[in-house]
Amino acid sequence: MTYFLSLLAILVALPCTPLAYAATGDTLPVPPVQAVIESPTDIAVGRTMILTASRSIVPAGFTGKTEYEWHVADQTAPISNVVDAVYTPEKPGRIMFTLTVRLVTNDAIISQSTVTKEVVAYRRKLVLVTDPTVSAQMTGFQRDAAEQAGTYLQILRLPDPVLMQQNYERTVAFFSQNSASLTDANAVILWMDGVTGLQAYMQAARANADWMAAVRKQSILVVSSTNLHTLARAANGPFSVLRPQRIVLIRPEALQPLLLAPSITDFLVISRERGLDYLVLDTTTVGVRPWNLLSWLVNYMLVQGVSSQTIVLLLMLSVIATILAFLKQVIGVITFGLFAPSIIALSMLALGWWVGLLFLVFIITTGYLTRAAMQRWHLLYIPKVAIILSVVSITLLLLLGIGAAFGIVLSRDSVFILLILSTLGESFLTAKTEQGLKGAILSVSQTIGSALLCVIIVQWPAFQALILAYPELILLTLPVNFFLGRWTGLRLVEYFRFQEVFRHLYEE
Repeated sequence: MTYFLSLLAILVALPCTPLAYAATGDTLPVPPVQAVIESPTDIAVGRTMILTASRSIVPAGFTGKTEYEWHVADQTAPISNVVDAVYTPEKPGRIMFTLTVRLVTNDAIISQSTVTKEVVAYRRKLVLVTDPTVSAQMTGFQRDAAEQAGTYLQILRLPDPVLMQQNYERTVAFFSQNSASLTDANAVILWMDGVTGLQAYMQAARANADWMAAVRKQSILVVSSTNLHTLARAANGPFSVLRPQRIVLIRPEALQPLLLAPSITDFLVISRERGLDYLVLDTTTVGVRPWNLLSWLVNYMLVQGVSSQTIVLLLMLSVIATILAFLKQVIGVITFGLFAPSIIALSMLALGWWVGLLFLVFIITTGYLTRAAMQRWHLLYIPKVAIILSVVSITLLLLLGIGAAFGIVLSRDSVFILLILSTLGESFLTAKTEQGLKGAILSVSQTIGSALLCVIIVQWPAFQALILAYPELILLTLPVNFFLGRWTGLRLVEYFRFQEVFRHLYEE
């Protein structure tokens, strides 16, 4: 009894915030209310927007009255006293909305929360998409210049450069996630060297019918430092798919005049007067010529939904094979034939050179250790290779699981490349049997080095844009390989290998 009275005395002495319950009249502490505004981040002038406080957090079990009060900027009179507010901006600029949510019991405010949110009203909206190759300071300068001219410039920054297959797919997903902002824009500006960003934008937009309908009314501007005529040829395919009002190719120095001009038409007039370098693709300038067979085929495949990166990999295969043939026939590099380094180069293009190299080293190491572990069993060659491939595939599965745990998820196509890559472990084991461990390591090193050289060459954005613009250029690899096939001279490394023999010949 004494313990109960002591506990009751402590409870009576504790301070509390009153919360009236209709049934009992008891008072208990009140959890604080939290105001939340849900609204678009930008809106065109003259369009009506709805702001809602429906996601504001009100304490469970509260039976009193919840009051809402909406204000705009410095206006004293509220625009709404209910959970939703409707507002139509009449001029461009930044509008600050303030929401106050109050909990009221017996005409007394027991808890309240205030939150603000900024919404941009615009007459003209441009969306600028960049990657890490463009500095944030530069894009911030462009945004300030646009705001002074009365243009709302929304900046979307890609997390990675658009160079390799995995980055390309992340770029497509990035465009899809920001489809609402891109759909509302009067024009979309892609500030990424080459045509890869435009291809990713095309692939993301074509999956959304509403987005494609909005693109028909937009202009797309591509900011690039590469050759605009080559870029224009490569952009014919995306234009045939998207069918915007126009695609304008400009230099970085033309970006500020674009932001200051009241419209794209006025910008083109200003560019013509100032002598700025630009090219316009529209229905009057873009046309597929049937006599350019490969160009026609590439554009047709793009229109039919084939990924541009798939087309690039197919076109680059003949280039990679020609580079490897030159390295083997003229330089004298030792590789595991032509197929193995070609597959390694393609895998590095698709996965990224460091990911492809990591998987290759992992495959070779796993295959070597598995074979060493089975050495005492004296198995026949074919079943032994089958066991090695099985172990490699299982360990690849484990490696993919570890990568997924760190947020590295490969596409479905990349998994098939890994399966093909896993068969290359057999080439190393065969070389180890025939040449010994030192010779096998030397052959593997030269094979990987040749593949990396191919990746450096064919991954160059300007070169990719050139091949996409003029795919007929890959036909030149046929006479080059014919010339290499007629090569009868010594390889370059042989001049060093047989230097002592040449010296004796010269002395005689």
